[in-house]
Amino acid sequence: MFVAATGYAATYLTNLRLARRKDHLDRVNRQLSELYGPLYAQAEAVDRAWRKFVDGGGNVWTALAPVTTEQAATWRLWMSTVFMPLNRRMVETVVSHADLLCEDTIPEPLKELCAHVACYEPIIARWQEDGFDSVQVDDHVSIAGNFLRRELDDYLRNSFESLKLEQARLLAQMQRLR
Repeated sequence: MFVAATGYAATYLTNLRLARRKDHLDRVNRQLSELYGPLYAQAEAVDRAWRKFVDGGGNVWTALAPVTTEQAATWRLWMSTVFMPLNRRMVETVVSHADLLCEDTIPEPLKELCAHVACYEPIIARWQEDGFDSVQVDDHVSIAGNFLRRELDDYLRNSFESLKLEQARLLAQMQRLR
């Protein structure tokens, strides 16, 4: 009788540990597939597109470097069709899946991303006005100033890699327990 009770208790505890690890693994999988994976991929796409833009002669707006009408039009085209759509998707991902954040509050790089996108919306709306052809820097860059893309990229890469390690650790533990 004692042996049967001990066996039952051991089985129960093992199943309980497996269920807890499975729940933890399920959350990590959701964090990777619904939040950090998409954000990391979208940030990489923005970063690579930005490098292609700059390497292809795209102008980086500064108050000290006046641009031509053609350069301004190229900037507006890239911002409207490449950078902002990707940035908007990133904001939507953050807003839709904030419950999956690793932290208890929204990290500063994600807050800055949301502010950056919000501050560009009125600028892009102005570009749609009939006859807009300004080459003034204030008509083309956000009032939020330079976006700290490197901090966002570092945060997303570190979070993604950390979750991938946690996922692998949990999978290995579950394999050992079976």
